[in-house]
Amino acid sequence: MRPPGSGRGTLLLIVGLLILPFAVGGALFVGGWHPERSTHHGQLLNPPQLLPDDVLRSTGKIRGKWIFLLKVRGACQAECIGRLDEMRRIQVSLNKDMGRLHRVVLTDRPADPNLAELSSAQPDLLVVVAQADGLGVSADPLYLADPQGRLIMSYPPDAAAKGVRADLERLLKFAWTD
Repeated sequence: MRPPGSGRGTLLLIVGLLILPFAVGGALFVGGWHPERSTHHGQLLNPPQLLPDDVLRSTGKIRGKWIFLLKVRGACQAECIGRLDEMRRIQVSLNKDMGRLHRVVLTDRPADPNLAELSSAQPDLLVVVAQADGLGVSADPLYLADPQGRLIMSYPPDAAAKGVRADLERLLKFAWTD
């Protein structure tokens, strides 16, 4: 015969250890704590913004795909051409997932010779002409849109290709769409 209460302390210890992580997590959540550093390299748009109407109409054939969007004001010069080449390299480096991502250039110039040349050399590059107000006032030229047509991330002009690729790779790995 066991003395009364001999296993009660052990049981309470086990239950306490099982409840402790939930209590700590709840306290951190209620307290509003967030990690100082995040693992993404771009800026998350909260709430996500719907793509401009011009883009939504023009991208009907790639509906349901992730969209890598570059906003270009004025003529596409050397920096723009370099960024488009970088975007193509990032897409190709995704290997088996490269078909899930489409590159789109949003410009306010309908007859830009550099974009026309790039579009003919790269048939998977979609050039969409938008009104100047459709380009917005944001200084971030590079965006990522989800398959539902919402802008979810932006990248500054000096964003490193390695960081953008890391974000895309992680996103496509865990995305269930497409």
